[in-house]
Amino acid sequence: MKMRLGVFSATILLSLSIVACVRREGRNADCKWPGEIPLHPADPRHLSADAEFAEDLAIRYADTHYGLRTPNYVSGEVYDAARNRCIGSLFEQIAKEHGVPVGLVSGALGRNRADIDIAVNLPFWLFYCLATIAVARLLWGKYPPAEHGWIPGVTMVLFLSLVTAALGTMIGEMWSWLAEAYRIGNDHMSYRVPRLWCVQHRAELFAGAAIGFWLAAAAAARRVRSNGTKTADHYRRILG
Repeated sequence: MKMRLGVFSATILLSLSIVACVRREGRNADCKWPGEIPLHPADPRHLSADAEFAEDLAIRYADTHYGLRTPNYVSGEVYDAARNRCIGSLFEQIAKEHGVPVGLVSGALGRNRADIDIAVNLPFWLFYCLATIAVARLLWGKYPPAEHGWIPGVTMVLFLSLVTAALGTMIGEMWSWLAEAYRIGNDHMSYRVPRLWCVQHRAELFAGAAIGFWLAAAAAARRVRSNGTKTADHYRRILG
């Protein structure tokens, strides 16, 4: 357990270190590109970061000048048009700054961010794995095969795997949303939500979460079977 907590803590620290690398200077709500000093090479990863930063500046600009609670609010269409004009202007400035086509900048938005997706989502899913191991062990303490046979325990495994997978997928999506909002420093995610990795892979995550619970339950069952009532009594004492 100490080793697992150590791995979890190390993962959190790694995630925070990656989040800390996000560009924060130059944020404004005036649709102004702050430029770069010094100028970084226009590699795909850097263009992706620039495009993401420009998108956030455009959303801040539209929120401040054309948002729902501003004096200039007219309609959602006007808001969208202002945001799109701003992001288009910022993309042009980025392209000019790096000497690349505008299409290369706009095409980089939402790409080349595997490390960010891992940093945002890994802590939660590591915690989910630890939680499923604990739940699986408690389950076999409640329904030890030596006393109840295998059918009650297996039935509960199937039921709880669906429940935990559904909860894990939903909570994981909320975690991803909040973590991404914290990472970019803007709680208005706007149309960026559908691009989140958890949102794009709901079905796969649900299936993986269910299978993960089955594996945890199988490992706990083998432990109970090999150690007999001693392990079952230990799990039962944990339940109180």
